[in-house]
Amino acid sequence: MITRSYPVAVSVLLKPVWFDKKPTGRIGVDSLEDFILDQPTWFNFQLSSDKEITKTLTIEYYDKTNQGTRTDTNEDTAIIVEEIKFNNISSPKFAWQGIYRPKYPEHYQQGKILVPTLSPHTYLGWNGIWTLEFTLPIYTWIHEIENFGWIYD
Repeated sequence: MITRSYPVAVSVLLKPVWFDKKPTGRIGVDSLEDFILDQPTWFNFQLSSDKEITKTLTIEYYDKTNQGTRTDTNEDTAIIVEEIKFNNISSPKFAWQGIYRPKYPEHYQQGKILVPTLSPHTYLGWNGIWTLEFTLPIYTWIHEIENFGWIYD
């Protein structure tokens, strides 16, 4: 019996936006690790599966307060999903596949109709969770996202 392994190296570049308090969050694929961003930072994950499977990259931004945005000076606190690589292959389309579920602050919700999910969206300006679902083997997923055409089975 032949068994296949579908390994993938996932690299995520997060860029902070801050003026007073550094953004804090969690990131991971199977489990989340805490981080504090004061400069652009790469996070790396090694995954493997012996079957076709869906994985989810999760980024949670959780410590923003109302003081994290100053409209009078145009200052903000946020996390930007700058770049995503799979096995050192990068494309802007990868990050744009993510779905952002912001937790809007109460004062922002007043009198507005707000959507529960934002996509495509890579600027995490509110507390919330950004997720990217991808499948292993990763090259099939990349082929579909890049719209390379028909895949022969």
